[in-house]
Amino acid sequence: MHNYSKPLLVLGLYLLLGALVFYPAIRIGFLGDFAADIWGCQGNWLNFAAYQWNFYLPAMVIYSGLYKMFHLSPLPYQVVHLSLIIINAWLIYVLAQGLKFKPWQCLVAGLMALFNSAGFEAYYWLSTIPKSLATSFGLIALIFLTRFRQQGALVWGWAYLTMVTLGFAMESTGLILPLLGLILDTYLRLWRGAGKEKTTLLSGLRVHLWAFGAAGSFLLMRHLLGIKPYAENLPIFTKGITFFRSILATFFHGLQDYLWLEVKTIPLTAGMLIFLLAIILLLALYVKQGVDRKRFIMLLLLWAAACLPHTIGSHFHSRYLYFPGLFAALVLADLLGSLRLRVYARNFTWLPISLIIIGYLSFDFYAFRQTLNSYLMASQIYDAGIKKIRTYLPELPNDTRLVLVDFPDCIYLPFTVHQGLRNNYRVLVYRNALPFHLILLYRKISVAVTFVKLSPSHDVSFSPLGTPASPEQLAKLLAAPQNVICRYLPGNPEQFVIARGASSGAVSILK
Repeated sequence: MHNYSKPLLVLGLYLLLGALVFYPAIRIGFLGDFAADIWGCQGNWLNFAAYQWNFYLPAMVIYSGLYKMFHLSPLPYQVVHLSLIIINAWLIYVLAQGLKFKPWQCLVAGLMALFNSAGFEAYYWLSTIPKSLATSFGLIALIFLTRFRQQGALVWGWAYLTMVTLGFAMESTGLILPLLGLILDTYLRLWRGAGKEKTTLLSGLRVHLWAFGAAGSFLLMRHLLGIKPYAENLPIFTKGITFFRSILATFFHGLQDYLWLEVKTIPLTAGMLIFLLAIILLLALYVKQGVDRKRFIMLLLLWAAACLPHTIGSHFHSRYLYFPGLFAALVLADLLGSLRLRVYARNFTWLPISLIIIGYLSFDFYAFRQTLNSYLMASQIYDAGIKKIRTYLPELPNDTRLVLVDFPDCIYLPFTVHQGLRNNYRVLVYRNALPFHLILLYRKISVAVTFVKLSPSHDVSFSPLGTPASPEQLAKLLAAPQNVICRYLPGNPEQFVIARGASSGAVSILK
């Protein structure tokens, strides 16, 4: 088989497996920030101070291009995003090849990367396209750096610098890429004996001076453009919790959401898991010798460094775990190789290795299915509200004000665990969404929208948006003929009651 044929076959395998597992996620429609992201790309791309913490210009270009082609149909956006997830898993496979993993380990590393993302990334089909693409640039950069050290061709060095620059320009996570490159290159040059290239402008550490210099120049440019610093001023203890929880969630798959609710109620759960992980890693270091041990240490450093961007920049959130999860996949594949090394009855080691892989993938699929149900429910609520408004108002007169009552900010799904404890998993629904979606639907410059919530609500399954109002205050809004009032009524199927102010049907909204 030709050298290029096998990677292409593996890519085809990942595409097939990804399509089989991820296809239920394509039913997720608009949620949360998605409509705001598309609306934002229609405005001033150079208003950098409004971009908050990211340099969003490349993302605006991508969103604008996708919107011009596909408008408000979610499916093409989902295909683009899921394709990036699958390609990134394949890039992990290629990187593992460059790191001299055994063929089966390369395949497992890509497989772990593919379905580890099932619990982290598959639901955010629009807002995390930049992060997925930045991850692609980062993985390609590391592959190019490996080729540069193996072959010494100057073109690979410049290609590495180009990919690193594209990575941190696309998304702030990419600012860690120069450090990842330095960690990998230290292993390649000093520990594995690579670096046979001639002394050139890009030899030795000079390539990293260029990479860190580019990152520093980018940070200076961000500051001059008025973009906020990426790092949040959180307590050190909070950052430490975020870091260790990220390590645990990317190693013990499925702990990021639903399964974490199960285990966190057990006394000292986090300490027990950290202790177990420490034992596993120490045993692996004991088993491995020579270059294999050095490679494993390098992978641990890459994994830890990949957890730093969101540790420094924000609180814990499952979608931030996608990037470090890819490097955790390499660590897992290397650990499985350690099991193969030390068990003398090697013909029988395939059984525990297979069981471990099946166990990991089972956790991934379970977490994916459970979390998917939440997102599908939130998406159904969102779509039902949009459909109700659009059906009642095929056209939107300029003087119309929409008064949206009890529209969910997010939904809370009661999750009963042992000892009678209850926890809730949150999924955003209409936050930062409806006004922008309606502007895009009605093709207007702005749409007047007011969110109101009647208090108190006895339904704990969702948290409504808006200012608290009494029935008397809402009755005053009903008296204005230019107001159109729409109220969300939780149920299955989801129900929305809508009427124009001062009409006979408007009073029913209070009931």
